[in-house]
Amino acid sequence: MFTIVATRNNYFLPLIMLKDADWYPLTIGLNQWKDQASTAGGQAIQNLVITGSLITIIPLVIAFLCLQKYWQSGLAAGAVKE
Repeated sequence: MFTIVATRNNYFLPLIMLKDADWYPLTIGLNQWKDQASTAGGQAIQNLVITGSLITIIPLVIAFLCLQKYWQSGLAAGAVKE
């Protein structure tokens, strides 16, 4: 679960490594939209940023729900004292 979240939230590595803006992940694109909305004073772009953030979070929620039993069993296994 930590690996999935870390990979999805990776920001600096793609920003440094990728030159073509078409290959940027969603995190960089959302940040660019946010910057564009704050400098241009655009309310319409702010709505896109919020909607894009929701769409970005949905795969993480699905992964958490699917892996929840493994997550809880791992936490419980570490708490057993012998």
